[in-house]
Amino acid sequence: MNSFSPMNTSSYHQDQQIEGGAEAIMAGAELLHEIESETQAWDDIFLESAMPSLLIFGDLDDSASDLHALGTAAGFRMLGTVPLSEAPARLSITVDVDAIMLICSGDEPQLDTLLTRLDMMAINNGVMLTIIADFAAIDRTHSTITAEKAIIMSQPSIIDISAAMTVMASHSQNIERLNDSARDEQDAKIEKLSDDLSKLTRTIEALVQNRIPGHFLAIPDSVSGTMTVNSPERHYDGFPSQDEGGPTRIDAEQVRAVLRARRLRDQILSPDLFADPAWDILLDLMASHLEGVKVSVSSLCIAAAVPPTTALRWIRQLTESGLLVRHADPADGRRIFIALSTEGVDAVTRWFAESRSLFIDAAG
Repeated sequence: MNSFSPMNTSSYHQDQQIEGGAEAIMAGAELLHEIESETQAWDDIFLESAMPSLLIFGDLDDSASDLHALGTAAGFRMLGTVPLSEAPARLSITVDVDAIMLICSGDEPQLDTLLTRLDMMAINNGVMLTIIADFAAIDRTHSTITAEKAIIMSQPSIIDISAAMTVMASHSQNIERLNDSARDEQDAKIEKLSDDLSKLTRTIEALVQNRIPGHFLAIPDSVSGTMTVNSPERHYDGFPSQDEGGPTRIDAEQVRAVLRARRLRDQILSPDLFADPAWDILLDLMASHLEGVKVSVSSLCIAAAVPPTTALRWIRQLTESGLLVRHADPADGRRIFIALSTEGVDAVTRWFAESRSLFIDAAG
């Protein structure tokens, strides 16, 4: 004779609830894992799209793959390498680009128009810009490119190019992008599923006193950062007259003599030991100032006695520090002249005045 037991029935129903809940947890966990796998693939695409983009214009052969590798290493999402003849058309269909590198010889048709267009993109849209030009095109490039953060190089080494790409990548502004509705919907589904599974787990744990633990993967939130880079303004001033810095205490021949002494040093010791051209640049411009001679960018690069890219970098630094000024050639808009600022004239003049007695003592 069978007897009815409420306790046995309650235990039976509890076991059924535990078993059913455990199966629901496993099924939910599997579904969550599948969604997370799909989401990870989407995240990879999302992260790639969040990387700054780089577009290269140039008539390149074997070096295209090397530049692509350098750009990727610098953290860019590469948009490709485009021949210069196709550059205008490509810019017309390019909606969003963070950085552009242009490689030119200076003889390309419509180069001035392209340079002007890129300069406007750098100024108005914050596009980072690097121009690699043959030495003969340096003056032409400098007269057209006026964007403060633009990098201009000539005959650069692979290290120079890599450094320029790194600078562009680090300075590229984070451009606000449209939210993807599908992404938002996917995140909402995952969040709801996780909440449901958590509630079900707590119910089961209450029934069996934590005999069935639940472990679920946490979905990390995407992290975004904003980088702000301030750059000094470039000024275009006229040539300072010899009277602006007070009475002239030196003449051009004295300055040229110091420059010849520095060249003599390079003949005796390795020039690599004295790679800083800043003083040579200041001295050459001081002599030209005293002679009343205008100095172009290309001429100053030659006087610096270092690779053009190094000279260009120091010209920019000295300009930003206020020691040099730039102004356009009124007879040729494609050329820029560089001169000492009033501050630069005063500094070099003071050095000669205060070091004169030291030179006399050194000469015996």
